[in-house]
Amino acid sequence: MAKKGVSDGFREVSASGDHFKVGESLGRQCRDIALRMERRFKEHVSATPGADLKKAVAYARRSLPLSREFYPGYVEELEGYAKGTGIPFETVYAMTCDFPETRGKGCTDIAVNSEWTKDDCVYAAHNEDVGPAQINEIVIARVKPSDEPGYIGMNYGGIWPTEGINAAGISLTGNALVPNDTRLGIPKEFPVRKVLGETGIYQALMASMPEGRGHSFNNIVCDQNGEIYSMEGSATAFDAIYAEHGWLVHTNHYLSPRMWKYEANLHTRFSSIVRYNRAVRLFKKELGKVEVSTFHKVLSDHVGYPESICRHADPKLPPDEQTQSIFSIVCNLTEKSLWVCHGNPCKGTYRKYEV
Repeated sequence: MAKKGVSDGFREVSASGDHFKVGESLGRQCRDIALRMERRFKEHVSATPGADLKKAVAYARRSLPLSREFYPGYVEELEGYAKGTGIPFETVYAMTCDFPETRGKGCTDIAVNSEWTKDDCVYAAHNEDVGPAQINEIVIARVKPSDEPGYIGMNYGGIWPTEGINAAGISLTGNALVPNDTRLGIPKEFPVRKVLGETGIYQALMASMPEGRGHSFNNIVCDQNGEIYSMEGSATAFDAIYAEHGWLVHTNHYLSPRMWKYEANLHTRFSSIVRYNRAVRLFKKELGKVEVSTFHKVLSDHVGYPESICRHADPKLPPDEQTQSIFSIVCNLTEKSLWVCHGNPCKGTYRKYEV
């Protein structure tokens, strides 16, 4: 029997109320994970030439006014989280500004509308590729702020969402990009969280790409009507790639010609190129008959191993350079449900969670 609050290896938590109460509750439930993440963050900062915790906190503090202006509710959640975990807010906020840089090593995404699915549902699927040890930082969180739709998300430390779907039928998936124009600005975790608080595709797209951002994920935003956008962003530019044929695939390099000049170094993106083309080829064969098992099949593929769609740690690399698929998810936007596989999809099964 699984331990209370644990399912297939991932802890399950829930929180509701105003934003501060949500954050405080998540902090209390995830304090042990938060302390581990704080320790890793401090180690990361101390290992960075010319940096220390004091400098990291001071640098992060400069973007706080922009963050409060863009999404004050999430700042309140982080303030509550600081209280719940006992970690100083300035450190929690600095972690929010930095920790995506220490985890965004890969990921493969697929989204498809009901035109191509066996059950007439809209889906968004994702493999999360990061350092192997970070599997212990993931929490399945059910969050219901008093002024927003509730969402279920895969949250680092309980508070930092990376993928999820909300009660309004909006999903947020996506993957890391490496732009060359990173600057001081709104942390790229803020748009991720704000999309999950929106009620429509227009509002969600605006939330995914705010002016004044310091960096950006490729935020894949979908709704239950089958509107699918891959919002390829950098700090100063973006392109909205629409799934005009009813489906799309994205990995970790820019696809839009408008964004090519923002690619920091394409020579480091060979895994991304292989995963993208392989996923496109495999998924094309399934069009018209797509269901949850289709994503399990495609996201478990090992062509290009260990840098494959289903990524595995390469023992030839130092531990801090290894990458692994620590979870795989499938969002069903029509049914408003989330299918979650703990660890590599080639080894696990998907379990269903209702929003």
